[in-house]
Amino acid sequence: MSQEELISKWFSLAADLRDDCLSLLGQTKVELTEPLDENPDLFAFLLFCRTITNFKGAISLYQQGLIIEAQTLQRSCFENSIWLRRLAHEGPAFAKAIWDDGRYNEASFASVLVAGTTDLSTRAEIEERIKLGKGGKRINAKDGQSLEGASEDYAEFRRLSMSAAHPSSTALLRHFVRDGTTGELEIAVEVVEDDQELVTNLFFTVAALMNTLNSFIECASPPEGLSIRNAMAARIVELQAQSRIAD
Repeated sequence: MSQEELISKWFSLAADLRDDCLSLLGQTKVELTEPLDENPDLFAFLLFCRTITNFKGAISLYQQGLIIEAQTLQRSCFENSIWLRRLAHEGPAFAKAIWDDGRYNEASFASVLVAGTTDLSTRAEIEERIKLGKGGKRINAKDGQSLEGASEDYAEFRRLSMSAAHPSSTALLRHFVRDGTTGELEIAVEVVEDDQELVTNLFFTVAALMNTLNSFIECASPPEGLSIRNAMAARIVELQAQSRIAD
């Protein structure tokens, strides 16, 4: 099978996986009960929604040849998966941690704004945000890496942080390439991957959504979750073998 055919199959599988995940959302009921900050089912639903849209964006960018931009969203999928794994293991305690993380980040942003704010009403609102964030802390993706099924997610999250999401030397030097004809070094605006690299990236993007799906099933128990997951997993294993991607 040619590389072009493999790439086409991966894009087709990705589209089917996204459709399957959307169908699971449609059959899953979530209770919007108070307090929201202790509702793990709600946050599992929202994290799964976020992963599906991040996944759609990553696949679309890969189709356009925007490799680094796609990988920043691929990284988000792995981070979402780590959070969902923690929800599956820790339940309401991690739902509360997500809530506190949001308050903490809002307070940190408000602290940046407060010094330059002269309007008294606006300043009071900003100071209230700062007050609400006291006692909270930011979630660290590293804290979930020891959970079953999360070590691969964390490894990919760290790799993509280094090579795509942050302007590290590793990421910047990806724009420094050697001309295929002259052998001379030159700077490329857009990073180019060969077909095998694209296939590998598509595999890992699919893996990120599948890992998130596994945790969502554990949290929300959608009626057809396991059957859909198992059927898709069989397709992935078959295509992975055809693509010669090692486990």
